[in-house]
Amino acid sequence: MTAIREARLELDAPLRHPLPLQEAEALVALLAGRLPRQPPAHPLFRHPDVAVLLTGESLDHATRGSRIVQAAAGEARLLASASLIPCPALLSAGLDWLGGLLALQPGMVPGFIVPPGMARHDLRLLAWDGTRLRPLGSLPEDDGLPRCSFAAFREAAGLPLPAQEEEPVLRAQLQRLALAQLRGECLPVAQARLDGPFRDGQALFRLWMAEALAWLDGLTTATAPRLLHAA
Repeated sequence: MTAIREARLELDAPLRHPLPLQEAEALVALLAGRLPRQPPAHPLFRHPDVAVLLTGESLDHATRGSRIVQAAAGEARLLASASLIPCPALLSAGLDWLGGLLALQPGMVPGFIVPPGMARHDLRLLAWDGTRLRPLGSLPEDDGLPRCSFAAFREAAGLPLPAQEEEPVLRAQLQRLALAQLRGECLPVAQARLDGPFRDGQALFRLWMAEALAWLDGLTTATAPRLLHAA
């Protein structure tokens, strides 16, 4: 019997300042892989596997460990990279609690998850909707059917190549696209400029977002999604 693949959590985001003492102590405990002495009153801390939320490792994912770092501007940032047991309840509760610790604006994309049971490159970007972290939809899959190239889509959608754009512009674009995804809005594409069928619709915007996030913050799975190689 094949075991269900584990989930993955990747975050790079500023922490609120100041953090409530109980939350700060709980975060430090979880970063050390242990239970806090006085757990916050949140469902996450009633889960039996909460201690591995930020420290879990597995063969499913090439994670890098979790820690707090001091950024150049003096802000404290949470860098989280962990594998989680294949339990949707743990992942959901973890996102809910961690989201409340982060200093984010609506539309910011601080990382991604790989849901339990999914292939290791089947990531879901995380966007802040103003109250919580919400996973966006899946990225398009290369199913062998004819479709436009990713490079042609980028041009038709008016999106820059991340390596050729300034960071503030990229982050503004990423935030704009995330807000549209959160609201269920369809963004325009000049389909006459495409070099093949427009099969993947708004999922191609998520593919560009994943490309931009990897360029900006290094948040990516071990190997880029195959469709990126056609760019």
